Amino acid sequence: MKHVLIYAIFRTEPWWTHVGRNMGMDRITVLTDTRGRGDRWVTDDFYDAYRRFKASGAKASGLVTEAEIADAIARCRVLRWLPTDQASAMVLAMAEAMDKALEDLQPDAIVSLPIDSYVTDMLERMGKARGIPYFELTASALPGMSMLLYRGQLVTTKQTPEASAVAARVAEIADPEFAPQYVQNAKIFTKAKFYRTQAYFRLRGAFFNLYAKSIRDPFNLRCLDAQMWLGHKARPSDARVVDMVEHDWQTKLDVFPKNRRVLFGLQVFPEAAIDYWLDDLNLVDQEHVLIDLAQRLSEAGFQIVVKDHPLQFGFRQAAFLERLQTIPNVVLVPYEVTGNAMLAQCGISVTATGTLGLQASLLGNASVTGQAYYVVDEDFLVLRTIEDLAEVPDRLLRASAPRSLDDRQSRIIAQVLKGSFDGPFMSLFGFKSDKPSDAASQMGRELGRQMRLLGPEGEDWHRSGLHASRTGAPGSPLARKWPVQVSLQGSSHA
Repeated sequence: MKHVLIYAIFRTEPWWTHVGRNMGMDRITVLTDTRGRGDRWVTDDFYDAYRRFKASGAKASGLVTEAEIADAIARCRVLRWLPTDQASAMVLAMAEAMDKALEDLQPDAIVSLPIDSYVTDMLERMGKARGIPYFELTASALPGMSMLLYRGQLVTTKQTPEASAVAARVAEIADPEFAPQYVQNAKIFTKAKFYRTQAYFRLRGAFFNLYAKSIRDPFNLRCLDAQMWLGHKARPSDARVVDMVEHDWQTKLDVFPKNRRVLFGLQVFPEAAIDYWLDDLNLVDQEHVLIDLAQRLSEAGFQIVVKDHPLQFGFRQAAFLERLQTIPNVVLVPYEVTGNAMLAQCGISVTATGTLGLQASLLGNASVTGQAYYVVDEDFLVLRTIEDLAEVPDRLLRASAPRSLDDRQSRIIAQVLKGSFDGPFMSLFGFKSDKPSDAASQMGRELGRQMRLLGPEGEDWHRSGLHASRTGAPGSPLARKWPVQVSLQGSSHA
């Protein structure tokens, strides 16, 4: 592995540049979608292709099928709200721009933060067609560590973690007071704060609208993402969520035994981990999924305890919570009540990909999740398709406590450890290029070491069959197969 292509989102370029210089590679190229940032940008190639595809009304190209376009639009938090012809042309154009960059640069591997939009979605798909492995870097659930993902799957080494290391991490993360390193505290949840949040982000949206025009980049992802007309954005009227929470929640919980209380730990919305980790697009529509599941569980005699994410305050649409509250046995707890407190009171947890699902299982609770990186099949009830929802109530009624909680904890932590490595991911925040931290340098060294271990010249994770159980529906990025004949210096599409 000599040449690594780094895709950097806006304002992370300095950190990535420093990390790249410390990875121990012969060559690093920082790619962006913003003109003038990084070593290379796809902006001009994108607009040239967009105008051509938009004018022709193209439904597909030699790079992307019609089904793949539909899949990419449905997963992207911005494109799903745009006119279909515009969104389709943007997907086609980005695929062409990314493919051209890969043809010109000929990287051996690609790394970025987790895929969270059609931009990196197209980069990964074009790379896969050329047999170029894609790594997504993020913080591990284990404090002080980082991990590499591929479409939400943990990129794991074949090496077995030492029992002592597993035991130490079990003691750390199974602590009821544990909180992931990327979760911040938020304690003030008033209408005044809601309105201030709304005002700030409306001004921010207006600024980015003008900024996009000034830099001749009207479809700049960051600028579009800031617009308040997007369908998932909250409105000032949604401040009524403050009055919807139930302050007598404890009295209501006491009516049901713990093993009949189901915690719905809501994630931030939209959430890239949901959009790009779940195979079945029907599961990506989380509000519909949770409404459906809440109705089924209520009818089966369960209580649904809804705990919204504290960082979602000011952004949650009240209509979703109102629909939940029309279902019998639903309790909406206040924002200031912690997720950890609810895990202690509820015997069952439901989350698509959130860390609460991991914590619930480690505590011995029943944990219903999507295809999250921490899942070990025997220790979770995993939703892989929309049809799985119908089976959840019966499976929970039949569920029993683990035979050995220690064994369960060890299995789960060993799995997470196999994909985690020492690397201070949080060095990204507050990074200063004129005074780079030692932690950022260490991040580069450790990332380079891990990519060499798991890349084509090491264990070759992407083609080793470790993730073969996910086949992908038509149009899904997982439906694309790795080229049989692989050239790490670029190849034609398979």
